[in-house]
Amino acid sequence: RLPPLPSLANTREFFPKVEGSSTMGSEDGGDAIAKFANGLVLSIAVGLGLRGLAYLLNRQKKNYGFVVDCILFDQKIADAPVKDDTKSTTQGAKKSMFKCVSDNPTIQRGIHLACCAIGLIVAFLIYGVQQERIMTSDYDGKPFKNPNFLIFCNRFMAFMIAFSVCYATNTLRPKCGLYKFSYCSISNIMSSFCQFASLQFLSFPVLQVAKSCKTLAVLVVQYLVLGRISDMFEYIVAFIVMLGAGFFFYIFAETTKGGGESSSWSMGIIFLLFFIFLDGFTNVWQGHLNSKYATSQWQMMLGVNFFSMTLTLLIQGSDNTLMSTLARMLSTPSLAFDTATLCLSAVCGQLFIFHTIKEFGPLVFTLISICRVILSIIVSCLLYDHHIVPTGWMSIGVVFGAMGYRAYKKSMKRRSSGRVKVVSETGTDINNTAKHSGGKSLANLNNA
Repeated sequence: RLPPLPSLANTREFFPKVEGSSTMGSEDGGDAIAKFANGLVLSIAVGLGLRGLAYLLNRQKKNYGFVVDCILFDQKIADAPVKDDTKSTTQGAKKSMFKCVSDNPTIQRGIHLACCAIGLIVAFLIYGVQQERIMTSDYDGKPFKNPNFLIFCNRFMAFMIAFSVCYATNTLRPKCGLYKFSYCSISNIMSSFCQFASLQFLSFPVLQVAKSCKTLAVLVVQYLVLGRISDMFEYIVAFIVMLGAGFFFYIFAETTKGGGESSSWSMGIIFLLFFIFLDGFTNVWQGHLNSKYATSQWQMMLGVNFFSMTLTLLIQGSDNTLMSTLARMLSTPSLAFDTATLCLSAVCGQLFIFHTIKEFGPLVFTLISICRVILSIIVSCLLYDHHIVPTGWMSIGVVFGAMGYRAYKKSMKRRSSGRVKVVSETGTDINNTAKHSGGKSLANLNNA
């Protein structure tokens, strides 16, 4: 059971020191930017160092042991483990999972979907509430200002779960060198830092609406990194989402002008922009690894979280915040409880994401996510007294309506692509089929 929320009198609306003092707000904003720059430079140095080491050692064509080979080199085909055929066992488990409730397969699948939806919504509702609570509340009279520690705890728990699954299934080593996960790991931890830091300057509803603009960032990064151009429909939807989000930001800024929520908007927007584009790169690079090396979801979770955990430890060691934060956690039970709840809900939510996409597809997951985000905004408004005018809710409707329509169109295109593929297996020219199927790459499927 969650402890009672602090009263609004003791809750920092966004960043306590900006109240009545713009100078203090700019100093704290400068401190957050300095931490971000320090983490970014250190992480890039580690990533480039691993890339250079892999290049130098690979030229010598030697074996350096399992750990070094796993980190620096791609897996050879001869070294690939033989997968056990457990498909029939898994299918049997699926059939009997809800058999105790009903013998009707439709009812079983409906209950299965309901459990996935409830699990996703509850996990991320708790995550959203705890995220805003930690970053906007005082603990023993002091705010918590170390997002890197929260990122480390979250990634550590996710890493342990992924390691257990990969070890049990004998898939610890992916086909690509682990250092290639460091690129999206760097963007992942930096985007997470920006997400936590933005809550010190902006409200949770603004952050949730801003996340919808990630679609445009993915399209831009996808072109810059992979040279891939998407369908015009994707750009139109991204533009509509951006217009709706921009209108929401304008309305929210106007209605909160002169209040606590108008403070440090420029600093918050800077962190939001970094968050959106770094998160876009994370999606694009993960999709690239999926499509090129057939990386499983657990291997992806293992590799990304391994480097995220390592890099956040290095960052906290470099700015001398790790030991002081650990000491504060031990001396402040409420902060430790909130942090543990945040991490558990995030990991559970991630597992529900994997399972829902696997069992019901990206369209169902996207629709559940839209409901979850809207519910998160409503809960945040109720708990933290944010005010959104009716036109603001209309903007939110435009944003998430466009995202839902995009998911629906992509689902229809995938279904039609699947039907064409079946025809091709019965005699139609496969190359011709691929040309006209309009199927999306795994990179795009991850962003559904």
